[in-house]
Amino acid sequence: MHVLFTYSVKRLNFSFSHALKLLSKTKFLVMEYADLKTFSCYKENNYEAAVETLNSLQSNASVLEKARLQKDRQAITNVPFTEKYLNRLGIPLDKIDQQLKIIHVSGTKGKGSTCAFCESILRYHGLKTGFYSSPHLIEVRERIRINGKPLSKEEFARYFWEVYNPLKNYMDDEHDMPAYFKFMTIMAFYVFLNEKVEVAIFEVGIGGLYDCTNVIRKPVVVGITSLGLDHVSLLGNTVEKIAFHKAGIMKPLVPTYTVSDQPGESLNILAEKALDIKCPLYIVPSLDEYHWAPYQIKLGLSGKVQWKNASLALQLSRAFLNPKIESVSAEQDKCIFPVSALPFQIHLPDALGLAQTFWPGRSQILRLKTATFYIDGAHTPESIEACVEWFLHASASSKRSRQKRVLIFNTTGDRNASLLLAPLKRCQFDVAIFCSNIIGTANESASKDLLNLMVTKDQQVRRSNVNSDAWLENGFRFNGTSSQKQMVVALPTINTALNYVNDKLVDNETDGLDVLVTGSLHLVGGVLSLLDPDHNFLLVNKTNSVSPKTS
Repeated sequence: MHVLFTYSVKRLNFSFSHALKLLSKTKFLVMEYADLKTFSCYKENNYEAAVETLNSLQSNASVLEKARLQKDRQAITNVPFTEKYLNRLGIPLDKIDQQLKIIHVSGTKGKGSTCAFCESILRYHGLKTGFYSSPHLIEVRERIRINGKPLSKEEFARYFWEVYNPLKNYMDDEHDMPAYFKFMTIMAFYVFLNEKVEVAIFEVGIGGLYDCTNVIRKPVVVGITSLGLDHVSLLGNTVEKIAFHKAGIMKPLVPTYTVSDQPGESLNILAEKALDIKCPLYIVPSLDEYHWAPYQIKLGLSGKVQWKNASLALQLSRAFLNPKIESVSAEQDKCIFPVSALPFQIHLPDALGLAQTFWPGRSQILRLKTATFYIDGAHTPESIEACVEWFLHASASSKRSRQKRVLIFNTTGDRNASLLLAPLKRCQFDVAIFCSNIIGTANESASKDLLNLMVTKDQQVRRSNVNSDAWLENGFRFNGTSSQKQMVVALPTINTALNYVNDKLVDNETDGLDVLVTGSLHLVGGVLSLLDPDHNFLLVNKTNSVSPKTS
């Protein structure tokens, strides 16, 4: 009976109600626990079950370590395997080519912000938008957005099971399921096709050439943000090697836009790729070179670094809306790339889109009664530099005197803690707290969404100690008169770090604390989940107005 039931569910397109009737006649005692648990998730068909099942697709720490040793062999299978699973869902690449108009963005720094600017601009131009990004801060549904809003829990669950069950039912063997990121990428294509979005904006996960999103063959336009050293164990230890991977999303005859101040010879790598595949390559102008009258430059994201991301987004959006404007004949073999893209007249949807952009966890300020939290997921040396500039400016404005400064920091993976911490010494923190990305509370819902099986708890705690040691070894100076030992704290979880701030540092005689949280988007997500448990920040309505210039 069990064999017949299993075969029926897997091979016949029974309705949900039919499956339940058949289940009621089945003896549960003959079903294995794993099968029963899987069916329970299918029966519940809810968000919590979807997240739990999605987490089962994560590679655990030991498996991931083996994969790292075979990184090249593993990487080159990403795109063909993604295509295989899309085909199983009835989504051949031809369907993506024909039915989705895509903006594809890679880069080391600012690709999420650039995509967020693009999405907002095009939404204000009246388009129905889809936006796929990673990682999420608190809830996995943040990764797939329609018209700027994350999928609701009900929408996420429905689409999840519509993708998961067919893939699960037609496995070739017990390991034949896409891993976490690959699954989410496949689900994003499925959602955008079903939602009939008018533009689909895809942020690359890691690299570009071998990234799962690179099943995209015919984007309308491609963007490459600022490059730098990150994920060096996967992409290489020079900016030139990293540029090679980022350039992997460039496609023949498809215009690509990038920023001018690329490090080392990385811009030359992009130019060589452009010539090789006959792809127009443009350098975007400075944001203040556009024709802004009668509007003022206002961005929804803080920090001078966002100017280049905003300019790139303007060019990508314009190329999407007007694909024939400024086109360079890619058939001209003697054309020298890159070409300077021309600034243009800013219209109301452009100005509104930039001003209303909201991208949580990046240059975000959260003001509480006892402390002001400055939250930025910077995790490369260059982005930490930009974070420091933003923090010093933002914390100094509208305050009569300097408040006590606290750093909460973590970094993960193969990133060099000393390089990331060096720019932070300019802030002259009074206290530095180092913790893992483990939340450490009984909030089961948040914990499931932020569960990371790719690294063990012991590894995470050890890393926070390494970061603390790097801070001390580099002789960073503090304000005040206390000893360094009293001012540097390594704690096991995010919750203990926030409790330390609240219990040990808050002084009723002062105006409060300025707390900078940076080094890891996963850390930022954990902090936000505890400071704003209702997740109100995810759907903040921007209030930046766009008004004509006044003399």
